[in-house]
Parts: sequence; C-alpha cells; structure tokens
Amino acid sequence: MASTDHEMKMFNLQQQVRQNQGELEEYLKEMNNWEEEVKRKESDVLKQKPNKAMEIPPVRNCMFKKKKKKVKKSKDEAGKSSRISGYDYRKWDKFNVDKELEKIEAQEKSESSEYETDEEWEMERKKHMANLEKEKGNDNFKRQDYALAIEAYTKAIELDPTNAIMPANRAMALLKQEKYGAAEADCLQALSLDPLYVKAYLRLGAARFELKKLDTAKDAFEKALRLEPQNKTAQKELERIEKELTKDKMVEQKDMTKSPDEGLVKPITKPSDQKSKKPLVRIQIEEIGGEDDTHRRAAIEEVEKSQSEAKKQITSQDNKMFEKFTSSTGPLKSTENHRNSDKTSTNIKESVKTLSKDSSIKLDLKDVTKSIPDESKSVSPRSMPVPQSSFQFQTDYKELKSDLRSFYVYLKKINPEDYPKLFGQFLDAEIVLNMLTVFKNFFIPADEDFYTCMCHLAKVKRFNMTVMFFSKKEKSVISELIGHLQKTEKVTSTELQKLKKIYEIS
Repeated sequence: MASTDHEMKMFNLQQQVRQNQGELEEYLKEMNNWEEEVKRKESDVLKQKPNKAMEIPPVRNCMFKKKKKKVKKSKDEAGKSSRISGYDYRKWDKFNVDKELEKIEAQEKSESSEYETDEEWEMERKKHMANLEKEKGNDNFKRQDYALAIEAYTKAIELDPTNAIMPANRAMALLKQEKYGAAEADCLQALSLDPLYVKAYLRLGAARFELKKLDTAKDAFEKALRLEPQNKTAQKELERIEKELTKDKMVEQKDMTKSPDEGLVKPITKPSDQKSKKPLVRIQIEEIGGEDDTHRRAAIEEVEKSQSEAKKQITSQDNKMFEKFTSSTGPLKSTENHRNSDKTSTNIKESVKTLSKDSSIKLDLKDVTKSIPDESKSVSPRSMPVPQSSFQFQTDYKELKSDLRSFYVYLKKINPEDYPKLFGQFLDAEIVLNMLTVFKNFFIPADEDFYTCMCHLAKVKRFNMTVMFFSKKEKSVISELIGHLQKTEKVTSTELQKLKKIYEIS
C-alpha cells in the first residue's frame, strides 16, 4: 500500500514536469514568433523611402528656457554604475543601499556644475527680442510718435547690434525730428553692417542734403542708383542736388568775375596816334539841390543850346516816354503793352540810327535790341486744351511753371479726379509744390475749393515718398492750407486729421 502511494506521487510529479515543459515550449515559441515579426516590420520600414521631417512648431516659452549640455561620463564611471542582474544574489547581498543613496544625492548637487548656458541660443533669444522692439518702433512711427519709435529702435540696436535695419529705421525717425547729424551717423552705422542697403543710402543722402553737404549727398544717391538703377527717388534727388550745385557755381563765378575796382571810373590812356582828332568841348556840371529852380532851369537851357541836334532829339523822345510811363495809373492790357513795346523798340532803333551818324558815338543795333522783350511769344493758358495724358501735362507745365497765375487758370480746367492719370508713375516734387502754392495764393483769395484737389493729389502713386523729402519751408505751405481749412470749418475734424496724416503734418 505504501509503495503504491509513493508511485502515485512520482507519477503526478512526472506529469506536472511534462506539463510545465510544454507550457515553457509554447511560451518560447510565441517569443520567437514575436521576435521574427518585429524584425520583419523593421526591415519593411528600412526599405521604405525616408519621409521629409515634419515641421513641428516650437515648444511654448522655449526661448525663455535654458538649454543644458551634458558632461560625458568616463568609461570607468559607466562601468561602475552598471546594473546588477536580478539573479545575482551574491552581489545583492553585498549591495550597500545607504552608500548608493549618498551617491545619488551628490550627483543631484553636482548637476548644476555639469550644465552650461548655450551662447548660440542666447543670441537667438536676443534677436527675437530685438525684432519685437523693432515692431514696436514701426507701430509708433506709423502713429507719428517719433520719440517712442526712436526709444524702441535704440533698445533693438542694443539687443542685436549686427542688424542693419535697426539703425536705418532710427535714422528715418531722426529725419522726421530734423536731427540730421544723428541720422547721418545711424545711416553710416547701417552701411557698415550692410554695404548694399539701398534705403540707408537714400536716408544718408537726405540727411547730408539738409546739412548742406551737397557733394557727399550726391555720392550717396549715386550709390543707391548703382544698386537700383530704376529708383525714382534717387533720380529726383540727384536732379535737385544738380540744380543747387549749378546755383552755387554761378554765385562763385560772379564773385570771381567781380573786381575790387568795379564801379570806379578810370582815366583812359591811349597812344597819341589812337586819340581823337576832334577839339575838346567844355561840359557844364549841374549841382542838384544847391541852387534855386530858376538858376537850375537857366543852366539846363544853356546845356541844351550847346547840344547837337541828335542829342536834343534823343532827350525829347526820352522825356515823352517818361511822361507816358508816369501817366499810367493801372495795369495795362496785353495788347497795349505789345503796342508800347513796339513803339519803344522803334524809338530806340531811330535813336541809335541818329547817334550812329555821329562818328564819335558807335553803337551796335543788335546789342541794343537784345534787351527789348518779345511778348508775342507768350502763350495764353486759356487757349491750351485740357490735358489728356501725362506727356501733354508735362509739356504744358514747362511753359507755365514760371507764371503761377497762368498755371492757376490752367489748373482750374483739370478735373481733380484725373490727377492720378496725368501724373502717371512719376510725381515731381516741384509740380506738387507749385500746385500747393497756387492753392494758397489763388484758391484761398477766390474762396474756391482746394480740399478736393489735395485729396485727389494724395492718391497719385509714390506721393508719400515725394512729401517725405519736403523741407521745413515747403511743408509750411501745407500747414497754411490746412490751417485755413480749420478756420473756415468747411471740413470735418476727422477729414482734417486724415489729411494731416497723409501730408505728414503734426
């Protein structure tokens, strides 16, 4: 009986071992199948073409977190910190928990020394902050708050001193405040950072022009044209500088031609063979204001008796012309002026002919008639048709720009809505200034509407660029026009503020 119990126990034990062995084989078989499946999927992934990396947005507030660099551990330290196997009971018996906890605490304390600030990341953070300050400056500049704009641009320059846009923008705000020396310095700083920055050259030329440095301003605009040959602003400013330089040269030439003895009457010294053979004539000198009228008249009569017939004829004609001139009390008509000019020219020619008969007086008729004005060439603005193109307007303007009254009559014939079509792509600062002067000198006294004209004039392309380079004296004309509109109260306050903003009047 006892043997049978022992046999049953052994049989059950063998059966349990076989069952455990079968379960283990099934488990290992499943593990092998799983491993093969993972390898197959990995090979399929590697065979596929690599996709482009997805553009993931930056982590929020990443610019304000410090990046840290890990210090590489030595091989000895890596070997020491190797993990103990779960079945190695001997090592676990020798494992000192308190000692390992002390090591972990020491490692946490030394982590601060193991990590350093990334300099490149710090530079990127400063550039980002500089761009934010630049945007603030741009917003303040649009609101014409130039002091706050300069403050924002200054902060941006301190944060990112390698960006050429920041000093160039500050130079533009300084130009608006008429601080031309500081604007010139900022433009030079911008060009030292970026020698190909066209806007910096344009603002440098504008600052130097206001500082009367015409030669260096011309050089700045020429460099801008080399970079952008189609830049209209640079072309227009160069023409303006050329006019100023020619004026200065003419003044210098006049100063050079003037002699210190100009206006003095000097004796004529000639050789004896070149002197006149006629006998000398005694001339009586009249002293004005020292004698009575009777004595003065008697002296005049004696002088007239001694004069030749040609001299008497010239004197009488001059007296008649002087009487006609003094008798006229008002402005003459164009036809009367033309007739009087014809009579004057004929009288002068006759006088020259009579004088030329006398051998002692030699005059050239061409030299005398050069000074006679030709009024037949003047063009009436009323006879000119309404311009239909920019070329026609430019042609008419060249003839009328010297006479603002005629230009006023001509301008009244044009519909203000046609201004953008007539000016086209190019707007000359001289034309704008003359139009504004006509509004001031003729539209205001005639109580005519010029607000509509100013609004449509502002719709012309590149108008803002033209007004931006106006001097303080030129902008005073705009201020007077806006002041007149404010007094008459024909325009609402909102429309007036809008007009001020367009014409950049604070």
